[in-house]
Amino acid sequence: MQAFTVEQVRAARAFLGWSQRELSEASGLSYETIRNFENSRNSATAQTLAAMRNAFQKSGVEFHKRGRRIGVTIIQPWQRW
Repeated sequence: MQAFTVEQVRAARAFLGWSQRELSEASGLSYETIRNFENSRNSATAQTLAAMRNAFQKSGVEFHKRGRRIGVTIIQPWQRW
């Protein structure tokens, strides 16, 4: 499972219109855990990262990394291509 960055988490929240509290609720993590992760106050555990990733994936977010480039994609299931 590929890791993601703080910047990707912030971008994903922005795409979804989520606050840190809303990510906290969606992931089942405490608000303080989300805040500390985004402020780089401490490194996140594997369980914390998995909970955040799961919450984002359920909402259609994918994280990408290619070389030095990172990105966030939102899948809109209601939109047909």
